[in-house]
Amino acid sequence: MSKYSHAAGALSLAAFAFIPAFGAPIAAQSASESIATSESESQAAVLEREYPDFYDLLIRLERAHGLLFGGLFEEGEIVRANGDGLPTFEFEFDIVDRLTRLTAEEGRADHAAEEAAAGFAVLGAKAAEVIAWGNEFYRDVMGVLVDPSLTVFAERRAAVAQAVERYQSRPDIALPTRPKEMDVLYDHPYAFQFRGGYADLGGVIWAGYWLKLAATEPITDFPEKEVRQAGIDTVTNRYHLKLSYGEPPEFFPSEIPLAPAICPGMIFLGTEASMIMDNLSFMQEVFADILASPDVPDVHAALDEALDQFLDPEYRITTRDDWESMALQHGIFFQGGFPLGVMTKSELNVDSHAAHFGGSGRPVLDPTMPR
Repeated sequence: MSKYSHAAGALSLAAFAFIPAFGAPIAAQSASESIATSESESQAAVLEREYPDFYDLLIRLERAHGLLFGGLFEEGEIVRANGDGLPTFEFEFDIVDRLTRLTAEEGRADHAAEEAAAGFAVLGAKAAEVIAWGNEFYRDVMGVLVDPSLTVFAERRAAVAQAVERYQSRPDIALPTRPKEMDVLYDHPYAFQFRGGYADLGGVIWAGYWLKLAATEPITDFPEKEVRQAGIDTVTNRYHLKLSYGEPPEFFPSEIPLAPAICPGMIFLGTEASMIMDNLSFMQEVFADILASPDVPDVHAALDEALDQFLDPEYRITTRDDWESMALQHGIFFQGGFPLGVMTKSELNVDSHAAHFGGSGRPVLDPTMPR
C-alpha cells in the first residue's frame, strides 16, 4: 500500500502555513571548499543521503519511463501490423494502471529494473545513454540544491553551473544548454501520435515531468531542512494525487510541464540546467510519438534522426524570452499547477493551446529575472 495520502498532503501544507512568503534568509556561510571538492563529482549521492525517499521515487519514475517505451514499442508494432491505425483494446488502461502502481511502491522497484532497461534499449543504445545521462544530471543538480553546506546564493549558483559543466563533459550524449523551440514537438512527421492516441498515458508521463520540476521549488525557496522536507512531501503527495481522474489539481496535466511555468526559482539558480531538463522532456515526447505512430516506415531510423536533431546545438534553438513566453502561454494550471500553491482553475483567459493563435492570455515576463 502506498504511504502517500490526502492526510500527508494536509500535514505538509499545514507546515507551510507558518512560513513567510519567501522563507527565512539563507545564512551567509562559506561553502567554497564543498564546491571545490565537488567540481568533477556528481552530487547525486547528496540527494540520496538527504532525501532517500524522494531519491527512490526518482528511480521508480525512471524505470516507469523505461516500461513505457518498451510497452509503446510493442503496441506500435501491433498497430502497424493491423493496418487500421487504432490503439489496441485495453493497452492504455493496463499500462497506466501498472505505471501508477509502480510509482506508488516503496523502494526502487528493482523487480522492474531489467524490463525497464530493455524498454530504453528499444530506443537504441545511444538514445538510452542520452536519457540515462540526463537523469543523472537531474539527480546531480538536485544534490547540489539540497547540499546543506551550500547556503550562499552565489555559491549555490556556481555549484549548479559546475553540474552543467559535468554534464557537458560528455558532449556526445549531452543535450544543448539552450532551449529547443516548442514547435519541435508539433512540427515533425509523427507529431501528436502519442498524446492523440494515448491521452491518459501521456498525462501520467507529464505528471512525472511536473514532479521533477516542482520538487526544485521548496529546495530553491527555503533554507531549513524541515521546511524543505515538508515541501518535498507536499510535491510528492500532489504528484500521486495527479495520477487520477479527479478534479484539478488532482488530475493529469493537460500540457507538457516546462521549467518557466513550474519552477522559476530553478531558473534563477541555473538557467542552463533548466533548459537541459526541458530539452530532455521534449526529446522523450518525440520518441514516444515515433513509437506510437501507425505510419512510421522505419522506427529505428526515425528515432536516430530525432536523436541527432535533439543533440544538434543549432537545430530549432530558440531564445530564452521565447522559451519563457511560450511556457507561460501554455498555462501553469494546464501544466500541473504551482508546486506548493493550490490551483483549481486556469490563470489564463485562453485555453492552453489557444495561446498559439494569439488572444489576450499572453503573460508579461518579469524584467527582473536575471539573464
